[in-house]
Amino acid sequence: KNIPKRYATALFGRPMQGFHISLAHIVSVVFVITLLAYVLFFSPFFHVRRIVVVNNKILLADDITHFLRDRNIESKNIFLLNTKQVADVLQKYYPRVESVRVYRVLPGKIKIKIQEKPSSVVWRTQGVNYLLDTDGYVIGSIEDTTGMPIVADTADLPIHTGDRLVTKSFIEFVNTVDASLEKRLGLGVVGYSVAQTTFELKSHINSGFYILFDTTIDPQHQLEKLSKVYEAGEIIREYVILSIDG
Repeated sequence: KNIPKRYATALFGRPMQGFHISLAHIVSVVFVITLLAYVLFFSPFFHVRRIVVVNNKILLADDITHFLRDRNIESKNIFLLNTKQVADVLQKYYPRVESVRVYRVLPGKIKIKIQEKPSSVVWRTQGVNYLLDTDGYVIGSIEDTTGMPIVADTADLPIHTGDRLVTKSFIEFVNTVDASLEKRLGLGVVGYSVAQTTFELKSHINSGFYILFDTTIDPQHQLEKLSKVYEAGEIIREYVILSIDG
């Protein structure tokens, strides 16, 4: 039966209206999405332009940033950057790193938070190797010295467990120099030695020369001077003294 229109609307509701999107709207939406994708993933605005290293005590921030720049991290898009992969690479390359966290800071900065393993030095005197803790105290004799810098006392003075031989700053100085010589400059360190004072530290290189450091001066400043020597193409035959300018 025919039902009057006003009653049909009350019973069955209003009929559905036709839904129509114009071609101009579709093109506009696609254009906006494409533009947004370009800005986010292909525009240089979101490329990594700055690397900040925090919480490092032994490893030099400049060494870490140089390492990453050499691997073209600054050409990476910050959204597409695999932060876990960056952390894994750093932890594998620097054995003294215990953990790494990499954070994105928009628009173009990454922040790297380093957690280092405790610093230690092996002290060699009278033919015996002794392990020193982070504050320079003798823990005891040690057989396995793998991965630790060895400092030889050329005076061969006797020591005992519990003696404090050096300061904490000396321990940190040796570890900083040791990591940078190998990782940044690619030098093979045979060992280190001190004579009458710990203010001077000799680093013996496997190619036959030694580098004399002043442990009272910032190690980064001295390592930068050494880096410039190599950049200038100079050949070190016997030794280089980094505490002297020129």
